[in-house]
Formats: sequence, structure tokens, C-alpha cells
Amino acid sequence: MVKTSDAELPSAPSGSRIELTCPAPGNILILIPKEGFTGRGIFIFAVIFFWLLMILMWTVLLLQYGIAWTLLSVPFWILGLVTLRISARELFSFQSVEITSGAVTIRKKTGKQTASAALNKKDISAVSFVEGSYKTLYGMSRKGIYTAIISKGEAFGIGERCRVAEKQWLADVLKSLIK
Repeated sequence: MVKTSDAELPSAPSGSRIELTCPAPGNILILIPKEGFTGRGIFIFAVIFFWLLMILMWTVLLLQYGIAWTLLSVPFWILGLVTLRISARELFSFQSVEITSGAVTIRKKTGKQTASAALNKKDISAVSFVEGSYKTLYGMSRKGIYTAIISKGEAFGIGERCRVAEKQWLADVLKSLIK
């Protein structure tokens, strides 16, 4: 249980990376840290590096036929390097939700880009699950169900890549904190 100024909130599910803190009286911060080098992340990087290694070998083999033939490998190099870049950005992205007495601020940091939304608590109509698309660790868009805060008819998603138990916990905690 995490003690806040008003009540105790349940701890995150076992094995969860999500952190719930109370940095100041009346303020609650929910952090969804970066994925980092977990099993999933290492597997995705291994597949990408295997792809790049195969392209390297293919490029070396094409060199014996001349530079013109070697140019055939350029699109595959671009595909591999772009996938590596997108995966690295997604692997090290993180989210946070800060709840104060009158507002909720959602922040998502991916690479050097930070997106944030400041919502007035009075304008929030619900916290529920929505179906939508999000970026996976390897950069592809994927449809799925995730927790969202509904404000003025717009859904602001949180914890898209979390496990099902973490999504349910997030929804329960946010519902209890945003009244």
C-alpha cells in the first residue's frame, strides 16, 4: 500500500515497473519507466542486428559483381537502420501522470521529444479502457486496449505497452484519484 494524503492506494502488481509516489502533500506521481534491456527488448535488438549482419554479408557478396550491384542493398540498409532507431526510441521512452488537487498532467517522452497534456479535473468525464493503436517496441503500430483518461470527448492513453494486470491497476488507481 502507498500512503497518500487522503488514503492508501494499492501497490502495483508484482513484477511491475510502475511506480506510485507522493512527492508533495496532495500531489501524486505515477511513473511508467522505460522498458530498458528486458528480455523483449534484447530479443528485438537481436533480430534487428541479425538483419543488419545478413545485409552486411549480402553487400560483401555483391561487391564482387561491382558497385552497381552493391547499390541493391541500400534500401535494406535503410530499412534496418530506421527500424533500429525507432526501436531504440521506443525502448527508452517513458510516461508519467501527475495528479494535483485541480489538474492531471500526462507526459510521454520518446527520444528527445516530450508530449504532454494538462487536463482540468473538472473536465475529466471518465477513466476507462479504450481500443486504439500504439507503437510497439519495434516501431510498428499495433491495435490494442489500454487505459485512457477521457476529457472533453478526447481520450488520452496511458500505459499502452503495460501488461493487462498493470493496465487494470492503472485504471483502478486513476479512478480513485480523479473524482
